[in-house]
Order: sequence, then structure tokens, then C-alpha cells
Amino acid sequence: MKKLSLDEFLRLRKLVYRSARPLDYTHWKYLFEKGSCDDFLAVLESYQNEDGGFGYELECNNWNPDSAPYTVCIALDYLDTTGDRESGIKSRIITGIVKYLASEEYLLEDGWVGMQGIPGNNDFSHMPWFHYDPEKAARADIGVTKRLADFILTYADRDSSIYRKAEGLKERYQQCGQVLLHGYPDYDPVALNIQAYDPETYPAWLPLPIYFIDSPESSFYPACKDTVEKNLDQIIDTLLDTREFSFPSAEELDAFEKGSPHPDGKRWCVAEQTIGNYYWNSHFIIRDLDILRKFGRLDFELE
Repeated sequence: MKKLSLDEFLRLRKLVYRSARPLDYTHWKYLFEKGSCDDFLAVLESYQNEDGGFGYELECNNWNPDSAPYTVCIALDYLDTTGDRESGIKSRIITGIVKYLASEEYLLEDGWVGMQGIPGNNDFSHMPWFHYDPEKAARADIGVTKRLADFILTYADRDSSIYRKAEGLKERYQQCGQVLLHGYPDYDPVALNIQAYDPETYPAWLPLPIYFIDSPESSFYPACKDTVEKNLDQIIDTLLDTREFSFPSAEELDAFEKGSPHPDGKRWCVAEQTIGNYYWNSHFIIRDLDILRKFGRLDFELE
């Protein structure tokens, strides 16, 4: 069984220390070095708007500062890593999110719109998958809707209008396999047949099945142990190959632009996206090390 050594962990820590944005640096400290949870949450809270929603470059490839349902989901991914830990800052964040969702901004009859349903995205640096699409703005994103409905049913007042609407949405999508996973909309573990995972046919751009399974406590884990072991080996190999963060070459950027031409004749890969992609590197290291920790694939004990 492959495991990540302490020397490799310390090497990756240097990369994160040198390159992470404050959000991911404090997240690293909290997860792996007994750092302050409140320090991490205070940075997360700085991305929260007065309306209770989240914006800015919390999602590194979308620099729209205004609140959006999809960006709230990204905040929830971070918030979930604090588990049952209680905190005044955490309570404020949750109260704000409930307030935002209760405003019903971008809520259609069948749920919340997804990441391409926000017109304001076009006014700020963003990658193609955030570009406003009127057709997608007219229908709900199932993954986003399920994520936000579950949050409301956990934290909102049971007598509130938004709670009743969340109940209806929960029932509506009860049989739908799609979820929002690490920012990827409508990830469907059943349709992808993750139990019979084959790296040769699995879409390379999608998150590995292990990110859906997440921990040995998952109800999907017993049937997917072989997939989990393969994915853990892949993650270790990727981390071992992770060296100094680098920027793509001009040729690579030009190829991307030609493959995904901007509808207004602009370039997607502007300075903000270079910065955003650089920040993603630390985020991915932290995500992967946390997965290895959960499945006992670190060859040392974290104090």
C-alpha cells in the first residue's frame, strides 16, 4: 500500500506556505497543525457580503464580487471541514447564508440557478464555464439546488417560507443522482459507475470518485473499496510529482483560447486567471492531503 512520507509532506508544506492565499494557508494550519479554527473562519467570512452570500474570488476562476448561489456552495465546502466545531464566527457565517438564501435571489420555481446563470459574471474576469448563458439562467442547477436545500433544512427556521420551499425541492430531486462536487455541477456517481472505475475511460476533467466518497464512513465506501484504493494511489503519485508551481506557456494559453474562443473576442486567460490558477495549486494539495489523512495513507502521525 502506497503512503505519503513525512519528508514529502514537509516538502508540500513549503509550497503551501510560500504560495497559498490566506484562506488556504489558515485552512492548512487548522487541518494539519492544530491551527486556530477561528483564524480560518475569519478569513472565510471576509468573502461574505452584507446580504449573507459569498462572492469575490472565493472560487479562484470567478472574480465577480457579488453573491451567487454557486459561490455559497463553495463556502459550504470550506465550512464543512470544521465538522461539529462551534464558533461565534461560524454561527455568523451560517446566519448570513440563511439570510441570503431566504432572499430567494436566483431562486426559480425548480431551484437555484447554477454558475452560468449569473449575468454579473460577465463584468469581471472569469473562465468560460462562468460565462452567462440565458438558457441556463432559465433553469435550475440540480447539484446547487440539492446542496442549498440540504443546508436550509439543517439551519433555517422550520416555519419559514424558505424552509418549506427547500422541503419541496428536496422531495422533487430525491431520486436524482446529480450532486455538486468540488465545484463540478451535476456530478452523477451512478451514471459514472464509480464502483467499476476505469482510469482509461473515466473523464479526465471530472473529480476522482474518491472525492465523492470522501471518507471510510461514507455509505458508498464498502462497494467502492477497489476504486478508493486506485484513487488514493493516483493522488499520492500526483503529489509526488508536484513541484514548484509554474505558469502555463504562451503556447498553452493560445491553444486554450483557440479551443474555447471568447464570444466577445476577448481573452479568458488574463492576469486574474493566472493568479487564480496559481492559488488553486495550494487548494488542491490541501484537499488531497486531507483525503489521504482520512484513509490512513499518511506514513506518519499528525500531532
